[in-house]
Amino acid sequence: NVETNLGNFSIELFDSQAPATVANFLSYVTSDRYNGTFIHRVVKSFVVQGGFYFFDEPARQIGGINLDSPVINEFGISSTRGTLAMAKVGGDPNSATSQWFVNLADNSENLDNQNGGFTVFGRVIEPGMTVVDAISALPLFNINGVSDAIPLTDFTGGDVVIGNFINIQMSVSAPLGPVISNSFDEATGLLTLKVALDGAQFLGLSFRIDSLLPSVVIRGLLE
Repeated sequence: NVETNLGNFSIELFDSQAPATVANFLSYVTSDRYNGTFIHRVVKSFVVQGGFYFFDEPARQIGGINLDSPVINEFGISSTRGTLAMAKVGGDPNSATSQWFVNLADNSENLDNQNGGFTVFGRVIEPGMTVVDAISALPLFNINGVSDAIPLTDFTGGDVVIGNFINIQMSVSAPLGPVISNSFDEATGLLTLKVALDGAQFLGLSFRIDSLLPSVVIRGLLE
C-alpha cells in the first residue's frame, strides 16, 4: 500500500516473475526506508518516479536513503501503463537499487529495448492510477538542484515546506490464504469442501462417491 498526501493506491507485486527485484523492493518497504521519501521526478505522459530522496525541513536540505547493493536485472514483462519498474544507471542493466517508477503510458517500445530492458516487478491496482495521474498533473519545480521535475502541491513560491512534496509512506498488506474446511459422511459417501473467499463469502463444493469397485467413481454435485 502506498500512501501520499494526494491520495493512496495499492500495488500488486510480481514475485514469481521478478523474485530478486521484489525481495529488494520489500527490503526497503519493511525497513521503513521509503517512508518519508517523496516523488522526485515526473515526465509527463511517461513516468512518475520516487524511492530515494527525502526532505529534512529543519536543515532545509534534501538527502538520500541508505542503499542496499544493486539487484540483478530481471526483464521479462513489458513497461505498459500502470506497471511498476526499477530505475537504473544508463549502460548498466544490473544497477537498480531503490528507485522505482510507474509507467504513465505504454512505454514498452522504448523501455523494453534499452539497457537490457527495464525490470517490471508490479502494477498499480485500479483505480489507483487516478492518484498517479493526479501526481503527474502537478506543476514541476527545480528544488536544490536535485531535479527540475519535482511535483509540488499548494506551492506558490518562496521556501518549500515538507507538505509541498508528494510524500510517501509504504506498508505491506499480504492477502490472507484461503480457509478450507471439509467433511466426509461415510453413510452417504458425501464429501463437502468449503473455501472462504473473504470474510463474508465462501465457495462450497460437494462430491459423492458412487462406487469403489470395480473402479472409483466420484460424482460432482452442482448446486
